[in-house]
Amino acid sequence: SLPRLGVAVASVLVAVLAALVRPRPVPSPDPPSPRAMADALELRAEPLSVEKHLILGCSPLAGIYGSIPESQAFDTVKTALELGFRDFDTAPHYGLGLSERRLGAALEKHAGETPDVRVWSKVGRVMKPHAEVTDKDRAEGKVEEGNMPGHPGCIFPDAPKDVTPVLDYSAEGVRRSHADSQRRLGSSRKIFGLRVHDAEDATRYAAASEPVTGGVDALVEMRESGSIEAVSLGMNDPTYVKRMLLEKPNGTFDSVMSAGAWNLIDQDGLELMLLCQSRGVKIHNAGIFASGLLVGGDHYKYEKAPAEIIARREKWAALAKKHGVPLPAAAIAFALAPAVVEKAAVGVKSANEVRANVLWLEAAANVPKRLWEDAKAQGLLAADVPTPGGE
Repeated sequence: SLPRLGVAVASVLVAVLAALVRPRPVPSPDPPSPRAMADALELRAEPLSVEKHLILGCSPLAGIYGSIPESQAFDTVKTALELGFRDFDTAPHYGLGLSERRLGAALEKHAGETPDVRVWSKVGRVMKPHAEVTDKDRAEGKVEEGNMPGHPGCIFPDAPKDVTPVLDYSAEGVRRSHADSQRRLGSSRKIFGLRVHDAEDATRYAAASEPVTGGVDALVEMRESGSIEAVSLGMNDPTYVKRMLLEKPNGTFDSVMSAGAWNLIDQDGLELMLLCQSRGVKIHNAGIFASGLLVGGDHYKYEKAPAEIIARREKWAALAKKHGVPLPAAAIAFALAPAVVEKAAVGVKSANEVRANVLWLEAAANVPKRLWEDAKAQGLLAADVPTPGGE
């Protein structure tokens, strides 16, 4: 029995030693609290200026939701240049190339030798003459019929009727889109930066992010060759933007245009801002007026605003009135508060709207701290949302 006991003891010792040397699972750290995340976001200290901090959003130049004459589009760009705007953001998607044509012609007419004018456009859609659209394009669901004039979903009634928008996030598609955009904008002013536009489903994302043959890698090659100066993203969903930033090498993107994710109505972009801050990627904040809702519009995220969103806007309006500031000024102050937000885009369709935005930017410096305190007390902002002045 003693030998058997010795074997048993040895077995126990072996088991104990194995347990001691076996790697123990390391518990996952608790995710940072929203408060900690908000505290980690650096806030802007420098004064705001039109030239450094505003982008003219040029989709309205194509007549979004309603027609505008070309002369009005030209006057809009002329006034913007006079008042200090130097960044202009457009896309083939905006009126199937109409925004680019009008912007290019207006700059040709009014920009002259104005230094440092930067034109940003986007890739992911190619405007093809109808005869070039293939059965494969249609079978693969790449034809965006809903964006064509005559379709109930088309929001650009002045868009040309001789082209079809076809999704193409491949390297080849990106290069063609760039060449087409440059031709529409005019050869006298090189496109400064290109953004991957709306790659927000599995198919689009995969095509854009595919190594070598995808659109993102093609943009990096174009930057390296000097064809463009900046590579960017232009998306609404922060989830896809974060995924792209994490899956591509650091340094791939100079900036991202994040739309509708950081304004007085919606603050879904906080995690994205922290990621961009950690990687040195600047944010161009679009949709800062919540699809125009905060400047008197009735749309929100490209649809008629629901009643609860309208009610939220009215609470903000009452709060701004109480504190003696225009609501759009508070919206601009909030949108540009994080230091990682290099610029904010404002979409305008008239010279008067340009002037109004400049006045709102000036008024943004005078939004009182008490307004933000009251907004949090009323539940319009969560307690942990960072606001101008560090609150």
